[in-house]
Amino acid sequence: MADISDVENALCDVVLGAVYPGGTQGASITGQAVKIYRGWPNSTGLNQDIGAGNQIVTVTSIERGTVNTTRYAPVWKTVSARSPTITLEVDGMSCAISGSASAGDVVGIDIDGVAYAFAAQDGETATALAARLAPMIPGCVAVGGVWTFPYARALAARTAGAASCLLETRRQEQKLLVGLWCPDPRTRDVLARSIDVAFSSLDWLTLSDGTSARVVYDGTAEKDDAVNANVYRRDLLFRVEYATTITQATTRMLFGLGHVDDGVSSRVFDQTLPGVPVVLPRMGAVRFDAWYDPANPIDAQCADALSAPAFQNRLPANAVVTNGVASWPRATQATIDAEIDAACRGGIGFWAFDSYASADTLSLALQLYLSSASRSRLGFCMLGQTSSWSTPEAAQQAIARDVALMSQPGYVTVLGGRPLYLLLDAQAVQTAGLGSGGVAGEIAQLRALAAATGVGDPYVVWLSGAGLAAYDNTVAALADGADAAGCYCCPSLDGDMQSYAALTEAARDDWQRRAQQGMPMIPTAMCGWDQRPLVERPQPFYPVPVGVSDGNYYQAGSPAEIGLHIAEAASFVIDNAAACPAQVGLIYAWNELAEGGWLLPTWTAGGPDESRVELCGAALSDLAAKRAASAS
Repeated sequence: MADISDVENALCDVVLGAVYPGGTQGASITGQAVKIYRGWPNSTGLNQDIGAGNQIVTVTSIERGTVNTTRYAPVWKTVSARSPTITLEVDGMSCAISGSASAGDVVGIDIDGVAYAFAAQDGETATALAARLAPMIPGCVAVGGVWTFPYARALAARTAGAASCLLETRRQEQKLLVGLWCPDPRTRDVLARSIDVAFSSLDWLTLSDGTSARVVYDGTAEKDDAVNANVYRRDLLFRVEYATTITQATTRMLFGLGHVDDGVSSRVFDQTLPGVPVVLPRMGAVRFDAWYDPANPIDAQCADALSAPAFQNRLPANAVVTNGVASWPRATQATIDAEIDAACRGGIGFWAFDSYASADTLSLALQLYLSSASRSRLGFCMLGQTSSWSTPEAAQQAIARDVALMSQPGYVTVLGGRPLYLLLDAQAVQTAGLGSGGVAGEIAQLRALAAATGVGDPYVVWLSGAGLAAYDNTVAALADGADAAGCYCCPSLDGDMQSYAALTEAARDDWQRRAQQGMPMIPTAMCGWDQRPLVERPQPFYPVPVGVSDGNYYQAGSPAEIGLHIAEAASFVIDNAAACPAQVGLIYAWNELAEGGWLLPTWTAGGPDESRVELCGAALSDLAAKRAASAS
């Protein structure tokens, strides 16, 4: 900041230049030593200097010579911006880092329209920076000073150096006196003439904080009343207007678009990246994980249901069919790592894991996901099941388990950091043991526990379950304190076989109906619905609704049709931002194999069938390209 001392020092510098035009290593214009300083000389020092033949020039602020002239609105202004000393260069889906960082440098990478920005450390090398930041960037692989993003569709990078901003907090005009103290009139005249000329062409002073001060000449007076002491004086008077300021180091913005309105002025700033595809919403695939432990009775039921030749194409890719009986090995880390890879190829943004106790092997896939070195490539959230909330104790155990997972890296958040929590509704008889507080009371407990844990306020989405016809769950969602509504799946059965096109039409009807109801919603795309394996071979875990026969199902869609339907759901989220504020969509499902909804690579006699996940990825990639083209 600038204060009166900065102004006085600046005036001293003007005097110095006039008195010593060749610099202080040379002679002064009078040939004698000239002392230049701030303040008023004391009589002892003055007499000694005058007696030695020296001259003195002082710069002094005049008492009661200040006028407050503040009149400008307080607005931060950038006064300096340094170029970064570290650079990023994008080549395809790789980004090469070079140079060595300086304090205040920032680096940023934009992946498919999602930006990540970080502060570099002073002296940090390209290799060190790449290694330190890679774990914080989803899908990033660091090798030396190069980042690679195997599953990105578009990549852009930016760097910026440190900047300094200034705010004017006050403005004042100060009267100042430049006093000349000489041993004789001739020396005084020579000295005064040179200094006066220097100030006559000076309208502005540059101060130490980068601001300027206005200089106005205010008169000259000679003071010869001390001739008996051989002191000859001349005063040059000036009025100097300057600002009092605050200076602050700032981090420069790399990405984004914003609007600032301070009540005085309004302005827009734009740091968006031209050419980067429109951001697609994150599409999350629901998981039902009864395919990872053959010792689990539910796995065994699923294997029995899908052993019929007509349904063996739904078996997981690592299944074995022996004498018409299907089975699969217990999952290993490699099993889930391969699924993560497949999901990324399919453009899936996250998995929604059905919530089970950690000791239940229906949670084995979740545990292997959490231990995977590839998990940073794919997010996750939990899907709570109120059907298991039979008592307050059971509900609290499930809630505590799910809230603990919200602090895990990669847990999906929406709307400024709120953990996404999906909650499947249940029949009233299943939650009757919760008491007077009911499900609403448990959701309130969920929020309280999340707040105490420090993970933020969960964004709770109330999901309706499967039924013979669509039903409205928004009333229950509102009553129980959810933030949004949606559906786990949305078949609309009519008693006969229907086409996949009819299923997608039922899904679209569900989206539109929810969007028109006014409550925030999340659309669900349907990969299929066909419970015939469970009708033909009934299983205890899968009670088939009354009225569902082996002729009451939807025909399977082609992989291309399924991919286009998922892309359609993503478009719906973008085009209905007011109805879909969380900007995510759901997919039924990743692996609901027994019910006919899947993207997971499946078994064939000739090897895994990955066509569904591959064509889903192609459809989402095409959507991103089309959206980007229409936006440019």
